[in-house]
Amino acid sequence: MRTTTDPRVAIKRYVLKPDQRGGHLREMAERMAEDDVVQLRVPPDDREVARRGNVDKAAETIAGFIHLAWGGAGLAEYARRTYEMLCALQGRMRGMHPDATWQYAITALNVDMQARLRRAQNIVLDPDSERELVQHFFDKLKEYDYLHDLVENIKRLHWERRHSPDSPTTTGTVKKRVLVGPRGKPALEKHLERAATEALTTYIEQANIVRGIIENPTDTGIVLRDRIDIQRELGGIDEHTWEAAGVKLAGSIESHFGTRAGRREARLARARWKALNR
Repeated sequence: MRTTTDPRVAIKRYVLKPDQRGGHLREMAERMAEDDVVQLRVPPDDREVARRGNVDKAAETIAGFIHLAWGGAGLAEYARRTYEMLCALQGRMRGMHPDATWQYAITALNVDMQARLRRAQNIVLDPDSERELVQHFFDKLKEYDYLHDLVENIKRLHWERRHSPDSPTTTGTVKKRVLVGPRGKPALEKHLERAATEALTTYIEQANIVRGIIENPTDTGIVLRDRIDIQRELGGIDEHTWEAAGVKLAGSIESHFGTRAGRREARLARARWKALNR
């Protein structure tokens, strides 16, 4: 029996048959299907049949967005993160009954996701912009200090997790295929720099595209905003939380995009997301 390795399939199943925490995902799919039926002006007598058929298509759309946004987080995270987006939209409305604001949030999030998918057809990762982006990781301009130390943190974590003599990934047969040793070896340092650069570049592009900044996916400002958000989560804006936020963000970037497989999966996710509306 042939099986698929596309992780969107599992996400789609979860959207259609969620656990107790993900009921809103099924509700989103049903609303999206209903709105499509209305928009297409399906005759009233045929709407229920058409709506049932569109639920599957809507679930695929939602799964595509979730996969690009949080594909590596796992099924347990998808309901929580989409629920947070719905609550944020609901909070914009004042003086309305909670049921009405919830329905507004469902519709607004569906429309936003579909709009981002349409805009994703125009994704262009200009090589010159990418080269300029990478240059900022290592130039001497103080305005990019928030990138400089992040690169160093990613390099350190990548070495600790995958290339130090004590790393779990350097044991047994894997050790023969991986550069292993103390920091400072030229070949190893070159690899760490390349891995950190590719991971951070992928993260910046991915974060911008997920949040709708599709016209400029190499904008480094997304890193600064994410780092400040982590600072706030850690208890406030000060020098200590700035350093801690840099380590935490670097750890997340390295975990998701510190390997070729992780970066490849991110790019495949983009391609699938872009292809949804072709």
